[in-house]
Parts: sequence; C-alpha cells; structure tokens
Amino acid sequence: DFCPTTNAQEPTSPKKFVYKKTKEGELALYAYLPKDWAPSNKYPAIVFFFGGGWNNGKVDQFESQSRHLASRGMVAICADYRVKSRHGVKPDACVEDAKSAIRWVRQNAGMLGVDANKIVGAGGSAGGHLAACTGVCPGLDAAGEDQKISSKPNVLVLYNPVLNFNVATLTERVGGDAQLAKALSPTQQLTADSPPSLLLYGKEDKLLAQGEEYQQ
Repeated sequence: DFCPTTNAQEPTSPKKFVYKKTKEGELALYAYLPKDWAPSNKYPAIVFFFGGGWNNGKVDQFESQSRHLASRGMVAICADYRVKSRHGVKPDACVEDAKSAIRWVRQNAGMLGVDANKIVGAGGSAGGHLAACTGVCPGLDAAGEDQKISSKPNVLVLYNPVLNFNVATLTERVGGDAQLAKALSPTQQLTADSPPSLLLYGKEDKLLAQGEEYQQ
C-alpha cells in the first residue's frame, strides 16, 4: 500500500490520480479525503510538494500532515513531480510540474469535492520553493495546458522554503542562467496580489534570511 492506515478514524488509503504525462513518465498525486467526504461539500484543499533539493525526495513526505488535515475536513494532496536524480531535469521543470498539479486540482475541483477558490499550495525546502513559485512566479507553465485555469493557489504554507535563486550555489543548478534564476525567485516576483503566505523556519535555519527578505 502507498500509505497504510494506522487508525480507523483517519482517512483511508489515498486516491491516486495521474495529473500529467511527460516524456519522462506519468506523474501522480495522492488525495486524502475527509472521512465523510462527498463531492458536493466543496472542501478546502491543500497540495503538498516534497523536499529534496530538486534532485530527489519522496512523494509521501507530507503523509502525516495530509492525514491530519483530512481528518479536520480538508482534501489533502501529496503531489509527485520530476527531479534530477530520477528524470534528469532542472528546477524549472520541477516548477512546471507543480503548476500543472495546482491547475489539475482546480480543473478537477468538482470531482474532488474541492472549493476551487480555497486551494493552499504547500511544501518543504525545495518543495516550499515550488509551492511559492506556483503562487508568485509568472510563466513556467507546461505547453498545451489551459492557461485560463489558474495554477496560482489562494494561500501558501511554506516550510523552510528557498525563495531567492540568485545566489551562486543555486544559479549553478540552472546552468548559470541569471535570467532563469530570477524567474525562479519568488522574492523577486512579488506583487500586490501575491497570495497570503505562512513561512515556517527554525531560528538556526540558514534559509531564514531568505524568509525575512520575502517578508520585507
């Protein structure tokens, strides 16, 4: 089983949906539904993206948070995306996949029982960066998707996210392309209508300075 159930009161095993087909393979997301779920109820949703430096990571990183939030009445989703170690891609492809996932959830809100105007983008570390990019960074969308359906979450919940790519160690990951690094930097793309954001860092986290810069 993808996620074995440990408590009869918790949501059962998640429902798997393929949200995107790429040349590197299919990408799926896993939806944890409230116990008394019904599609007509229009629940708020949260979409989690795992961390792993855009290089690796596991889609079930946020399983426990998803189960908890589903037990509290949200449709909680763990989304897979392409990473360098398994698919040979750079961070911009990771962002593209994250945008595809949010767009797919909004496009299929009726089937999922989700309120399309109450979608949270969330994630940790590199996954927090992806969630932030879906909410703040324009462009980077997959070709062929319906751009009329927004890939922008209504709220962001970011665990120790990378928020500014224009530092040497990160720009290297996109081949030294400063223009692409800027496009992948939520802090440099903030506008008056960027989503409300909850940022969570430890006091000793080296990325805390990026969170403070974003807040300012």
